[in-house]
Order: sequence, then C-alpha cells, then structure tokens
Amino acid sequence: MSKRYFKIEIGMLIWLVGFVFISIEMTNAQERSVLGKIEFEDLAGDVWVSEVPPSLLSLGPDAEVTVKVWFDRQLLGDGVAYRRRTNEFDLIPSSVLRLRCLKALKLESQRSFLKAGDSVELLQRQGVLSDVRRHWIVNGFSATICLSEIKKVEEIPGVKKIFVVRKVKTIKCENLVSRDRKTKPDTLFNPDRWLHPWYTRALKADRVWKKLGVSGEGTLNVIHDFHFAKSPQMAESQSAIVGFNFNNGTSQLSVRPERGSSRDLHGLMCAAIVCGRGSPEFGYEFGLAPSGEWAGVIARGEIESSIEWAIENAADTYSMSFSLPGLGEYRSHWRKMLEHGTICGLCFVSGAGNFAKTVKTPLQMRTPEDIPEVVFAAAGVHRDLSKTSFSSQGPVLWRTEHYHEGEVQKPEVCAFNHRLPLFFPDGKIRESAINGNSFAGPMFCGSIALMRSADKEIHPWRIREIITSTATDIEAPGFDSSTGHGLINCYQAVKEVLKRKAIREGSDLTRFEEISADDLFDPDKYRTKLSTTLVVENSSRETEGIEKTNLQAGDIITAVNGKKVSTAAAWEKIISQTQRNLVDLQIIRERKPIQIHGSSGRLRDHKVKEVYGEPVFK
Repeated sequence: MSKRYFKIEIGMLIWLVGFVFISIEMTNAQERSVLGKIEFEDLAGDVWVSEVPPSLLSLGPDAEVTVKVWFDRQLLGDGVAYRRRTNEFDLIPSSVLRLRCLKALKLESQRSFLKAGDSVELLQRQGVLSDVRRHWIVNGFSATICLSEIKKVEEIPGVKKIFVVRKVKTIKCENLVSRDRKTKPDTLFNPDRWLHPWYTRALKADRVWKKLGVSGEGTLNVIHDFHFAKSPQMAESQSAIVGFNFNNGTSQLSVRPERGSSRDLHGLMCAAIVCGRGSPEFGYEFGLAPSGEWAGVIARGEIESSIEWAIENAADTYSMSFSLPGLGEYRSHWRKMLEHGTICGLCFVSGAGNFAKTVKTPLQMRTPEDIPEVVFAAAGVHRDLSKTSFSSQGPVLWRTEHYHEGEVQKPEVCAFNHRLPLFFPDGKIRESAINGNSFAGPMFCGSIALMRSADKEIHPWRIREIITSTATDIEAPGFDSSTGHGLINCYQAVKEVLKRKAIREGSDLTRFEEISADDLFDPDKYRTKLSTTLVVENSSRETEGIEKTNLQAGDIITAVNGKKVSTAAAWEKIISQTQRNLVDLQIIRERKPIQIHGSSGRLRDHKVKEVYGEPVFK
C-alpha cells in the first residue's frame, strides 16, 4: 500500500468519525430538546462595541445615549444558529416549545444578572448607568449612559456585545400579562352574512371560510402602530387583552385627537384587514381572518418589552407596518430579538416598504422588513396585479459584525397595497382610499392567522415554507425581487396546513388531495374578469392650475396618445414618460366618444380612479 493511499484512507476515516460525532451530537441535542431541556449557546470572541454613529459623536462626550447589551449566553449563539436550532426544535409542538423557551430565556436572564448584578448596581450608584431595563427576549439589558463612560459597561461580568443608539425615553412597565383572553368570538362566523372587500376573494380567503371552515378563530394578532382610532366597528374583534402603550405605561391606544383623516386610521385599518369583523350596525367585514382577535401595541423605544408581552400573551402574529432606516449594526439586535421571538412561536409580518422611487437596492427594504427568514415581508401590487411603482423590492444586504450572509432574497410574497377600501369610525365607507405596503403586510398577517387557526402547533418556519410554496407567480416564473414567490393563495396554504396536520394525527387525507380549478389562482382569467375602466374624479374647475385640460368629473379615459389605458398604473406611467407637451386623450363623456388635448404636466394633477366590473364589496 502506497503512503499516499494510506494518507487518503486515514483522512477518510477521520472525516467519517467526525461526521458520525456531529450527527450523534445533533441527534442528542434534538432528543434533549424534545425531552424538555433547551440548551443555550456561548457567543465567541472578545467584548464588541458598535461604532458610534457620527450624529451622536457630534453631540460630544457628555451626551447621553442608550446602550443595548447582550450577555455571553444566548438561545442562538452565532449568526447562522437560527436555521440550525429550528431543525433541532422542529418535532416539538409550537405551544410546548413556546413555554419551554419562555422559561429557559427568563432563567438564563436571571443567571446572567446574578453574575452582573453587583457591577450594574455599582455603576447605577455612581451615576454612570441609569434607566436600566432587563430584557430576556435577547439575554441582556438596556440602559442610559454618557458616551464617555461606555468603556465601563465592557467591564461588567458576562457582557459580550454593546450596541450604541440614540437615547430612548422609556417608561418602566411591569405585570403586563393578561389572563382573561377570549377563546371564541361573541358571534358565530357566517361568511354570507356581511359584505366583504374584493381582496378577500382575490387572495381566496373566502374559499377558506366556506370550503375549509377556517376563519381565524382562536388566534391573537398583535398590531404594532403609533395610534389607534376608537371604532365601535372594531370593538367586536378586539381582544379582551386590549393592548398596551409602552410609551406611557398605560393601555391608552388612542393618543391624538381624532381628525377623521386616513392617516389617523392607519393602525385601525391594519387591524381591520387582519381580522375586522362585521356587525348589524356595520354590514362590512374587512378581515381575512374575521374570527380572530387583535390587540394593539405602541412601543417607540421599548420594542423588547412589546415582543415579550406578545409572547407571554400567546400571540400568533405580530404586524409591523413601520420601517426604520439607517440602523447600521443595530440591525443585528433587531434580528436576534425577532429570531428568538419566532422560536417562541410568534410570526412577525411587515410590508416591504414604499421606497422604490427614492432609494436604490439593496437599501429599499429597511428594518424590520429586511430581516431574513423570521420577518415575512409582503410587497404590493395593484388590483390588476401590476406592481405598484412605490413598492420596495429586494435583494437586501447583510454584512454586520454578527450576520454576514451578504445578499439575501426579499420579499417573501406580494399582496394588494393600492386604492384599498377604508371605513371611518362613524360607519361611512370609501371604496378606494388607502395606499401603501402598510396594508399589504396585514394581508400577509391575516393569511397566517388563517393558517394558525387551522393548526395552532405549526411552527413559523413551516408557515413561511408553505405560504411561499403555494403562492401564485404573477411575474417571471420562480422567485423575483419585486413580488417574491408570488401572490398569496390563502386556500392552498391553509389546505396544506390541514393536510400536514392530518398526516401528523393519522387522519384521512382524501379531502386534501383533490384539486379543482377554483383552488388555484389564474392571473389571466382574473384580469379578464376585472374589466377595468378609468374614470376622472375631479373636473378642471375643481382643481386650481389644470383648467386647460378640459377634463370633467365622470369622464372615462380610454386612450392616451393612441395607447389604450384602463388602469391608474398605466395612466401614471404614460403621463410620466411622455415627452410631448400636449397630450391627445380619447374619452367617453355621457356615452359619447370624443377627443381632447391637454398639457401632460397638468394632467398629472387630475385624480383618476379605476372602476371595475367586479364590485368592491360582495
């Protein structure tokens, strides 16, 4: 036997022994997890401090900042631990894993503070640290400190990472867990009782209600916003938990005077799209999961407390219709926090953002929507399935000290985000009013609520796998950076959840194996059914500065410069791209076709709306 052959044999043997050892360790870890022990991981390396942003450095060494501190023991150690640990935890029912992780996270927090407590207390007595808040969602704490004193935090036993951010004003909130959560809606859901908006049909939520008997019952959906208008229509679906305002330490969710504008209704409409329920006084049902419940949270600086609150109250989804730019290394803190929350069973959902016109990729999607795997981000499309021009797209870039995958695919899927119906607290309805990915995210959230209602034990990472694999391509085949894996198909997603549940329980699979044409979404057939017309909303007399266009309210626009147009998106594209000063318009007025001319610049000021053959409510 040659020496070279002998070396190869020895190398193969070492590799095989190592492979077997790793396999045994992974199996043992999974067995320990199933039996109830949740292992924590050590963070490698020396104490690390994030670079201080220039905007804070300019304030001088005595400026007060907030530090977010990680201890050296975390549920997820390195930057690739999430996928490794989800494989380990996959066989544990979600409700069981939540309780075990919750207990383990709190216990590890207590252990860390036993080591660090004396040093922290000393720094507090010396006036170095103030406003210290422990958090267990990431094992560590937050505190206020002067820039010149940060070095002293590095000396606290167990401290491993320090994120320096702008000073956050906080209110200490304790004993927030509510024990009086409802388990059933006050009235039995009937899908034929009230009118539903068009998006419930396009996303096939109505088919879930009628064919599968799933409507969101038993789910709690947390809506994170900055103000919630009071609404008798939404009181029916509001949880007995109500929600919490972490900015002022109260349950007050209406924080500014009601002016009746769509901006004031932002949080309310996010909740309504997820699980808005009808009533005899309000014959419209906006929610994709109308038997679900919602609770609002307001948490500008206390995001850790808000997520801990949601986990302790056994929430199913956490909707985040906001977007934070320029967080730098602090993105890692957000990501670790949401990874831990996901393992505790919470599904985090966001819109993709509205920055395609102002920011280039890979920065169009910001935090939290740029977080891979654990934040389900929905891009937006018009009702006719064309991409809205403002909807942010991927990819995103992850090159922080803790996470460094590089380019990451985003978003996950798409939903509708343009000219959606709106209701006011006084019961009035506007059929075409609100725009933005703030509302595509809640559609994703409502879809997940249906899936969780079908099976409470399904893990978030399995939900992501199912909802992306059952989405319908509406652009190029396969994943694309504008619409992700495609338009959400609630029916196919919930059906797959029920199928997997039946396999787990050994039940009959027959009803889940048959596929009819109505189960699938046919984009071409859908567009044909819409039969859109484009109608002018405001006349030249009503809008200052556009009197030369000669358009009148009620005019139907059929063509611009000889090109047929039937949607607002097509109108905006043609008008914005035209190089001609005067534009030829073909319109229909009082059932008569006529041709007029107008200035392209002034035409942009006209409001137009799409009128569909398919009604808004049905």
